[in-house]
Amino acid sequence: MTEGCLPTDHEIVSWLVDIRIPLAHRVLWRLLDESEVRIGDLLNLEVPDLALDDLMLHIAESKETSISEKAATGLRQLVGTRQQGPVFLGPNGDRLTSSEAAETFWAETGMSLHILRHGRLYRRSPSPTRHMLRGHLTHAR
Repeated sequence: MTEGCLPTDHEIVSWLVDIRIPLAHRVLWRLLDESEVRIGDLLNLEVPDLALDDLMLHIAESKETSISEKAATGLRQLVGTRQQGPVFLGPNGDRLTSSEAAETFWAETGMSLHILRHGRLYRRSPSPTRHMLRGHLTHAR
């Protein structure tokens, strides 16, 4: 990854399948890249908020968002047989924090975790908008 560049779809896919990276982080990254949901809302998800057969997440304040089958598969693996509690658990078994998530993403990629959400917008935007997004989003430290 060259400094000042946004990740490509290929780079993101390679991170999502890298089994050296904990599953909780890879699933979180996929959801950030695929959805419009903020990191805080994802990290606050509880197991009962998942409607994986319907490919839906129930977000705070009665909002819902659809997810991909790949995201649902990752969430099923992540949750296992748990019926309650936080969806995303950190290494100590407590709820994964945004700082833990950001630190892991930085350690693996050298980029800000927020680049996933905004980078997707950049990668899929028409050319005239790209230059505006690029200046706003590239390689924040």
